[in-house]
Amino acid sequence: MIQGQYRSVILQVPAEVTPLKFRGYLRKEIEAVQATAQSEEDIIIVRLFVLEKVLFGLGAKKVDSILAGVVGKCPNILRIELEGLVRPLTQDEMQEAADEAQATLQALRDQVIASGGKLGAKSGAN
Repeated sequence: MIQGQYRSVILQVPAEVTPLKFRGYLRKEIEAVQATAQSEEDIIIVRLFVLEKVLFGLGAKKVDSILAGVVGKCPNILRIELEGLVRPLTQDEMQEAADEAQATLQALRDQVIASGGKLGAKSGAN
């Protein structure tokens, strides 16, 4: 049986964060998310929205290295889903992203309940 909580967290990197400040900013924010874990069994997925100018300024390999390093130091963070933005999200767009994440979590909960508490691929899937 699965113990702990399964959560999704939405983060948007502020527009004033430059490529040079990205690693420090992300580390601080992800450590704060990790600190919210209530048990070792909690699973957290982070959706991270970053301006494309920051991503391009760092390059793909450096971004991957930063994300892997942060996830590696936070045992409850399962993964960080990165989404590049041309402009910062509005409050309504952030709410829409949160609603999508909530729907995904609900679908996962339903799958777990239907499987008797075992998390895995649906049987009979293509």
